[in-house]
Amino acid sequence: MKTYQIYVFTQDLCEPCQRLKRYVDTLAEDEIKEIKFVPMKTAYGNGRTALAQDLNIETTPTLVVVHEELRCKIDADGDEDCDPAEIEVERFVGANDIIEHLDATIDAYTYAHPE
Repeated sequence: MKTYQIYVFTQDLCEPCQRLKRYVDTLAEDEIKEIKFVPMKTAYGNGRTALAQDLNIETTPTLVVVHEELRCKIDADGDEDCDPAEIEVERFVGANDIIEHLDATIDAYTYAHPE
């Protein structure tokens, strides 16, 4: 089961974001499917999205690899209470840095590259 997500935070009028998207469009279809482009700002542009806030995203483009896991604790009644959590594993900021590390990132955290 895949437990990693690759998020790329972007903005509409960000030229480095557009350059990164053009680069990603040259990748194999299986690789493209592994990358989730998400907005840094809300639809109204008046603040960061909840995910961008949770991951402390300040600039675009920013690539963040997160590990999906369950965080469990025992409540006062002795019942187990589990919540999903996304834990940051790796971060690259800027189109050049993302492009430089993208192949290795896809290789390390996805099943897109067959053995």
